[in-house]
Amino acid sequence: MSHMMVDVIRFAIGMSVLIYASYTDFKLRIARDELWLILAVAGLLLMPFSDYSLLKVVFSFVIIIPISFTLLLLGMGGADAKALLSLSLLAPLFPHMGSLPLWVAPVEFPFPLIVFINSLLIFLVIPIAFLAWNIRNGSMEFPFCFLGYKMRASDIGKKFVWPMEKIEDGKIKKTIMPQKNADIESFGDKIIWVTPKVPFLIPLTIGYFMSFTLGDILYKIISLFL
Repeated sequence: MSHMMVDVIRFAIGMSVLIYASYTDFKLRIARDELWLILAVAGLLLMPFSDYSLLKVVFSFVIIIPISFTLLLLGMGGADAKALLSLSLLAPLFPHMGSLPLWVAPVEFPFPLIVFINSLLIFLVIPIAFLAWNIRNGSMEFPFCFLGYKMRASDIGKKFVWPMEKIEDGKIKKTIMPQKNADIESFGDKIIWVTPKVPFLIPLTIGYFMSFTLGDILYKIISLFL
């Protein structure tokens, strides 16, 4: 089996699992641990068919560990951290699928790191989408217009959102920090700012696809100005 075919298999397995995980995370906010086990085992089974340097594979895996724990500390969810760790076993080094990916830096960084950076670039589109939505609805309070949107408090229980307002000394105050343990009933029927629980698995899935096809997007952006 050629190395290119192995990378095609990595791409297909990764995309299949990530798309399914993104769907369940979006609908139910659940991504089963078995999915990440599939990615990790698939990666280990494909290792013998790859011309990987063991040192580079270990380095790629080790460098993603602190990033995964940072995601946990930021409250982004265990599924995101597990997904990154399993992807670092599935595709630890840059793939080569014919002419893809298109953009590869002269010094190749660990592929999982490129996937993570590309995912962050995708994630940065979300504040722009919030701004466009709030301009359309006439809700232009900075910086909240970049972080979420307004909703009637009584509807919060039906949605995957966190309030960006809290009650202190009987007064409602805005905060950029999501109030994960807020007493929703205390807001009554007021319209308040909320921020959605956006699953990072969705931009991670898009980032994985773009990393295999386009490659190092940040390198390409920087190279345009140099």
